Amino acid sequence: MRDMLLKDKVVIVTGAASGIGAAVAHRYASSGARVAVVDINKVGAEKVRKNLVNNESHRTFYCDLAEPSQCSAVVADVLEWAGRVDVLVNSAAYLERKQIDDVDVDFMNRTVAINMTGPFFLARACAKIMKSQGWGRIILFSSQGAYTGGYNGSAVYAMTKAGIIALVKSLAREYAADGITVNSVAPAGANTQMLHGGMSPEDVADFIDKIPMGRLAQPEEIAEACEFLASDRAGYITGHTLDVNGGMLMR
Repeated sequence: MRDMLLKDKVVIVTGAASGIGAAVAHRYASSGARVAVVDINKVGAEKVRKNLVNNESHRTFYCDLAEPSQCSAVVADVLEWAGRVDVLVNSAAYLERKQIDDVDVDFMNRTVAINMTGPFFLARACAKIMKSQGWGRIILFSSQGAYTGGYNGSAVYAMTKAGIIALVKSLAREYAADGITVNSVAPAGANTQMLHGGMSPEDVADFIDKIPMGRLAQPEEIAEACEFLASDRAGYITGHTLDVNGGMLMR
């Protein structure tokens, strides 16, 4: 039987209607947490919630990360529902391939809003609550593209994911004395619709060829890393970006 590393913790997981976010929601629920399943796709989020362990202990919330006011509001809604917020995992992201010469202001603003601005306001709203509790875990998502520049057509996405690494360090430093750790997870590529929807089969095959382990990560493997970072076992780790990349980038 697995240790209940997150027993009775209240966790917010964004992007939880599918992919990595859904896997994190399942992992956390199985680890004893109460999960706020947050997504812009509330129908998909509700489907995930119904399949969680002890599904009546969890709740679905709507949030569009492109709207900063919604980021603050959803945290307030979770606090009203559960009475506390212990862990934030922001896995929601926006990825659309576009060559640099084709990037317009609207595309830039939307990508930055969802991938950087939204996580900033989510983290800040959660940290205010966590400070009063004297304990908290904030986990944001970066990417190996933050180090490599990403693949062809992903310059803006890679830029935002590099920004997440800097944001994590700033948050970690500012909130360390309050009992809050802030870290990020940087996958190389996960076997999700988001990846397959943004790359051709040929590009996916070429991508896998660059991974020493010869395969994409399963979402559940990334969820395991998130479980560790949210637990007391990672209590002395903060400001860190954890690579979950099959050896694609060794640093």
